[in-house]
Amino acid sequence: MIKNILSILLVIGLLFPQKTYTFTEEEVKSLYNSIQQLEQADSLNQKIIENLNEQIYMYIHQTEIDSTIIENYIEQLKLKEDFIKELKPKWHENKYLWFSMGILSTIIPIWAVGQIK
Repeated sequence: MIKNILSILLVIGLLFPQKTYTFTEEEVKSLYNSIQQLEQADSLNQKIIENLNEQIYMYIHQTEIDSTIIENYIEQLKLKEDFIKELKPKWHENKYLWFSMGILSTIIPIWAVGQIK
């Protein structure tokens, strides 16, 4: 089946050849200039593509660096939180102790004065 279709297409191709065109010298120069312009535009586009690919690589590299920095900051925060949890207030930094001493320093002299009669 496929051979028959190919045979028919081959026979039709031989019987009806493609039409050829003749160009004037001006048309040939115009086509040549157009081709030259397209080649220049293509080379510029290639340079732009290379530049964009380099920028993408730089952005990927910068993203990796940034993610590493973020991971280091997160680790530093965890260490800081652990360090803060390990710190225990010293006895003289206790707010309740100072509050109690203030109350006692007021109550004891009043009580002592009340005992003298």
